[in-house]
Amino acid sequence: MSLLVATPSAAGMLAFFFLPIVIVGIYGFQTGELFQVGEPWTLDNFHSALTLSVNHTMAWNSVVTGVLTATIAVGIGLPIAYWLHFSAGRWAIPVVSLIIASMFAGYLVRIYAWRTVLGSRGVVNSSLESLGLIEEPLQYLIFSRTAVIIAELHLLLPFAVIILYAAVRPIRPDFLEAAEDLGAGPWTRWTRVILPLVAAPLASAWLFVFIVSSSDFVTPQFLGGLQGQLIGTQINRYFREAGDYGKGAALAITMIVFYGLVFAVIQLALRRLKLHRVDWD
Repeated sequence: MSLLVATPSAAGMLAFFFLPIVIVGIYGFQTGELFQVGEPWTLDNFHSALTLSVNHTMAWNSVVTGVLTATIAVGIGLPIAYWLHFSAGRWAIPVVSLIIASMFAGYLVRIYAWRTVLGSRGVVNSSLESLGLIEEPLQYLIFSRTAVIIAELHLLLPFAVIILYAAVRPIRPDFLEAAEDLGAGPWTRWTRVILPLVAAPLASAWLFVFIVSSSDFVTPQFLGGLQGQLIGTQINRYFREAGDYGKGAALAITMIVFYGLVFAVIQLALRRLKLHRVDWD
């Protein structure tokens, strides 16, 4: 019975996840055009992906952008999730509904909105100039890594909040009451009770935001300028502009392997700290 239940999901994973990765991996060793696999196999595409200086620069931008976005997202999302569960009361459902509704707002619409807000004549610069706090527009607000991080945070924070809210919900108030009765202050309750119980989903939320924000190629094109381009932008250029599917595939597979290593390191750290699972009984 269990095999019958698992078969559809396994078939879906095979068809829509593993098979596309295998196809992209094959193209990474080829030099032909799309749907023309059959050229001599080569490692030149992977050598190019690992040695080109432009790839190094964009990879570093991706790591910095992903780490900052993910860390800020979970840093903001966890207190919001805590408030929703323990303090929001009857406001919890309306607030969660609004958070979910925000996910359905148009992706490009929100990016363009940030161009309006952060631009040289945007809301932020105009307000600061009218208050006399600056004499000329702040150029680093737009077409920079800062703009990309702000936009990515806006796009992905709702996902982090929902993941963390689901993680916090099983925590019963009597856990905190018991800790308080034993003399634990607010800081101790957070570090000794809440964080160990939500460590695994917290890591999942961080990893989700990190992967999506560091691999995005749309937001950097509209807000990144020369300093805010990410590795996803380079992959997009290989596939769409240069038509070099071999190099694009090799760079994509390299990025997937990197994300797999990050996942493995996080899982290893959780296991070493014995935080990879929680026994609620």
